[in-house]
Amino acid sequence: RQYRWQDILPQLKANKTFAFTTVAASGEQVTGTVDLLSMTQFPQKLLFVSYPREANIQSLRASPRIPVNCNAELQLHLGHGKGNRLAGTIVDVSGKGVGFQYKGTQPACIDDTDDLLASVTVMSSESDFLLGPMHVKSLDVAGPEVWQFGLAFKNKPDDLQNLLGKLLMASSEVKALLSDNDIGFETSDNTLQAES
Repeated sequence: RQYRWQDILPQLKANKTFAFTTVAASGEQVTGTVDLLSMTQFPQKLLFVSYPREANIQSLRASPRIPVNCNAELQLHLGHGKGNRLAGTIVDVSGKGVGFQYKGTQPACIDDTDDLLASVTVMSSESDFLLGPMHVKSLDVAGPEVWQFGLAFKNKPDDLQNLLGKLLMASSEVKALLSDNDIGFETSDNTLQAES
């Protein structure tokens, strides 16, 4: 609902403390109590408020997204067959689906994502595994020539916990952490010697 500035200005001046609700860029709803520090009407109507007291943060998603970074290939299931494989990355996973990003041009075949299906093959050092079929829920620009598909599971995975474990283990950060070539933990014999 839109409020007229003239209607709320007297209430703001009288109370100086009020509750607010906003949605953060991360998709969380933040509710809190703030003090009105200052306000201006020209050149724009602005309110300057204190940092919120007693802030409450709630996720707006029924199923939170877990960030991952897994190499994968997406293949669209088109009416006339399967499309080209798009190499990219699974960037997040939830109980409802995954986010898939790839760099390149927008697929020319996508005008309408309604009833469009896709499958995703996750590249793993142990063995590749298939996610699919999945509904294409959205296709958005994520950066210069970077596209993000929102994909929903057509059928809920039988063992979601196992799937999450596989995706986390296939994530490039976990692979780097578990690799034997990590030079970040080199130690010297002199490390624990005290100066004399």
